[in-house]
Amino acid sequence: MLRSSLGRDADIVQVVGVGAATLDDLWLVEDFRSEERVHQALGHSRMGGGPVATSLCVLSRLGHQTALLDRCGDDPTGREILSGLIAEGVNTEGIQCIPDKSSASAVILVRAGDGARQIVYQPSSAAEPIVTAKMAEMIRRAQLLHLNGRHESTARACVEIAQQSDVLISFDGGAGRYRDSIRDFVEASHLRLFSKDFAMRFTGLADISAMMSHLLSGVAKVAVITDGLRGSYIQGVDAEMFHQPAYPAVKTIDSTGCGDVFHGAFLHGYLSHWDLRRCSDFASRAASMNASGLGGRFVLKTDLHLLTS
Repeated sequence: MLRSSLGRDADIVQVVGVGAATLDDLWLVEDFRSEERVHQALGHSRMGGGPVATSLCVLSRLGHQTALLDRCGDDPTGREILSGLIAEGVNTEGIQCIPDKSSASAVILVRAGDGARQIVYQPSSAAEPIVTAKMAEMIRRAQLLHLNGRHESTARACVEIAQQSDVLISFDGGAGRYRDSIRDFVEASHLRLFSKDFAMRFTGLADISAMMSHLLSGVAKVAVITDGLRGSYIQGVDAEMFHQPAYPAVKTIDSTGCGDVFHGAFLHGYLSHWDLRRCSDFASRAASMNASGLGGRFVLKTDLHLLTS
């Protein structure tokens, strides 16, 4: 088992994530329409989502003890979010359910043929989670704190706890999610997993090599820049940058969650002490498999362990 190979107590959460979990309703449609009309869906799926939550589900499936820190409403949506995480083995003790508040949800239209998406998102009406003594202890004893800038005040408190306890910090910089207020999270992170869009906005640069040099500063150990179907670029401190080609899906259905799956799979490899080329190859395979079905956690319907050999 991975837990024993990592030399950790089974009761210790190895990866703690701070992020917003959602419930996604995904509809496969022939095309997007601007005019008012009714048309038949080609497919439908309903499952949990959210970048950090999905990465934790991947890590959990691969044998890690994981926990999510979040807040949701005490409503049917929230209960479905929780049940989805619990089914994947993610510890939900750090998710605070607030009465009379709504949980985060999204309706995602996915266009058949190219996997393009239109997303309507409604955030939870619950405020940020409050870091309890038990949550703080989880972080102190963890191997890794994973975040993406959601719940800024909570995440900042968690980063401070992690730094005091020499816990690794990884940051997921998703496309369209950069803002100046989260620069300190990036600077505190050891593992920087960015979309090309986020990397460009954070560094103010356009050249991949120049971006990498900028990202591998301070406490950084590894930087990853993902670029969709064009693959990804990976570099560790005191190592050469290399390009990881994207694996084409047998048939691309939906790109929802592919980056989140990539990050979870990459972190699994890193925590398992794989070399960076093996980490990125496995992550690319997992992301490709996820794109072959509808939903951000489609890959969890398969046996991820088959890709590790």
